[in-house]
Amino acid sequence: MLILRPLRLLSILLLGATLMSTAHAQTASTPGALPSDAEGFYFLAGDWRVHHRKLQEPLTGREAWKTFEGSARFHTLVDGLMSVEELSDGEGKPYGGAVRSFDRATRRWSDRWLSVRDGLLNAPVEGAFVNGVGSFTAPDSYEGRSILVRGTWTRLSKDVVSWEQAASTDEGKTWEINWQMRFERVPAPQ
Repeated sequence: MLILRPLRLLSILLLGATLMSTAHAQTASTPGALPSDAEGFYFLAGDWRVHHRKLQEPLTGREAWKTFEGSARFHTLVDGLMSVEELSDGEGKPYGGAVRSFDRATRRWSDRWLSVRDGLLNAPVEGAFVNGVGSFTAPDSYEGRSILVRGTWTRLSKDVVSWEQAASTDEGKTWEINWQMRFERVPAPQ
């Protein structure tokens, strides 16, 4: 009997500590509101034609651009906390996509690219929308050099959106745009 009492006391103490830590964790991690229309990716939901303009030799000072057509499909999921993108070439063959998630506490997005070439999610660029423009940055490397990358989303109208990618070799003092996409919404079938 003497052995059971300390075990009961220990069990009661552990249960109490678990309940208290769970209650504290729930209070401490109570999330903020879902993303508003102004700070979310809701505007991208649907199908798009995409006009690409891509710098052929980034960070060389050469201005030779390649243009091509493609398409995109975006889904907004989990009450706006997630955006999923699939990009296809002009023949409809997927070549990559992105997965974005919204941190309700910091009000920031994490945006990760996935290429069909290797099937791996890249390290995220992170950022937020301010006045209808989303700016997302991260450290990266290109041909052995440390760089910063930036992706910028701009809503031009309900049916036209632009995205551009830029790189900086001087910690963000100057930027070289190396990829531009103009998205035009495909009307939904009637």
